[in-house]
Amino acid sequence: MAMQTNPASVADRFAAAFNTRDTDAVLACFAPDATYRDLFYGTFAGHDQIRSLFDRMYSEGDRHEWTMTRVVADRECTVGEWTFTFTVSEAVPASAGRTLTFPGVSVFETARGLCHTYREHFDRAAALLALGIQPAGVAAIVARRPSIDLTVPSRS
Repeated sequence: MAMQTNPASVADRFAAAFNTRDTDAVLACFAPDATYRDLFYGTFAGHDQIRSLFDRMYSEGDRHEWTMTRVVADRECTVGEWTFTFTVSEAVPASAGRTLTFPGVSVFETARGLCHTYREHFDRAAALLALGIQPAGVAAIVARRPSIDLTVPSRS
């Protein structure tokens, strides 16, 4: 009797494609109208925008390694805990040569095996500081693209 195998999760397929720097293979993990929320670069919608995001990532980084350390999946959602390592390329002179390794989690909301909504969680401020960005610059980046919704009590 032939052994039945399960197809790799979208998180595993994504990491494998990303690590080979194959943008077409990365896009094959996403629905054509997918939304991708990246904590460094912002939110991108649709294959054309997502392609431009990954092309930029590959030009600004070398030796990427996205390792899924734990993946939990059902039909509608895959959560991948990971370690990500990359070296900043000469395209970013202020940080060139720095290698960062940090943990995080990605959430892939899926339908029919493709991700339609992606979001990630990691310590963005610590990563930006490790890139050599001064605290005021980190504050400006976080202010432009907050990852926290804030409600301030009204003062009557």
